Amino acid sequence: MNLVQIQKKFNTQAKCLKYLEKLRWGKNVTCSYCDSEKTIKSKSEQGRHYCYNCKRSFTVFVGTIFEGTRLPLPTWFLIIGLMLNAKTGKSAQEIKRQTGVTLKTAWLIAMKIRCAMISKDTELSGVLEMDESYFGNRKKRLTKETKDNVPVLASVTEKRGRGTKKVPVVGIVEKGGNVKTKVVEKLTARNLMAMLNHYVNTDNSVLITDGFKSYSRMDEEIEHITVKHSERSRKANTNTIEGYWSLIKNGIRGNYKSLSKKYLPFYLVQYDYMYNNRKNNNLFEDFMKDALTNENNMLNYKPIKEPKKIVYG
Repeated sequence: MNLVQIQKKFNTQAKCLKYLEKLRWGKNVTCSYCDSEKTIKSKSEQGRHYCYNCKRSFTVFVGTIFEGTRLPLPTWFLIIGLMLNAKTGKSAQEIKRQTGVTLKTAWLIAMKIRCAMISKDTELSGVLEMDESYFGNRKKRLTKETKDNVPVLASVTEKRGRGTKKVPVVGIVEKGGNVKTKVVEKLTARNLMAMLNHYVNTDNSVLITDGFKSYSRMDEEIEHITVKHSERSRKANTNTIEGYWSLIKNGIRGNYKSLSKKYLPFYLVQYDYMYNNRKNNNLFEDFMKDALTNENNMLNYKPIKEPKKIVYG
């Protein structure tokens, strides 16, 4: 659904509430606390209901990313549309400019939307590629070189790839299918094996990796093909996952001034979600269903626990 359709279809609070209630409850309103259908609609407050079973009032927002919000739902829906139609990411500054909300609100809503994109039951199978990449800014320094007596700003020469101090991220992708990434502090065989067993159906899959020594134990769990970059063929290569790293890094470079290590897992979730739903023609409604089943993981502009624990469990 594009932005024009969203603004036309959901231009009032009442229309948005009706849509969310239908998605969550269907024809019969169910208590958000006790699941009882013995409820009555409040006449004093729009969207509020009362449960005769547990004696509590509730809205469709309870237990969702919308809980506690004061932002009008039409603005919520517009921001969701902006993010779902931005395949390479959308910064809080850009959301602020396009919707008129404050920067603080734009950042919070964007983070809540990313939280609704979290999927912990991912299972990959088939022909898979596994690789790691490193995320972080390039350091800058003033060199001794000058031009017209002015010091030249240049990049510091530092180690790239394995051995760098940047944040390591491991990815597993199905050829022509879905992807899963994870921040892994130490690229040990034990950590990589744990990620493989958690996200991959090893009985029905073939894994392709490069010759990094930490991948050597993969033979114990899955049919494993090791390729050298200089000897890659059309059948056995890691081109898909390497192309995905390029997509993420170009997206970050083009949309965000900087990303913190702490919140990197949330941004990776967004890129995974958009990649995995790249062929989904019903993405807006499917996302809304996810938003109504994912709890609010942001409290007072901070995550309720470490982002890595929220994203990876």
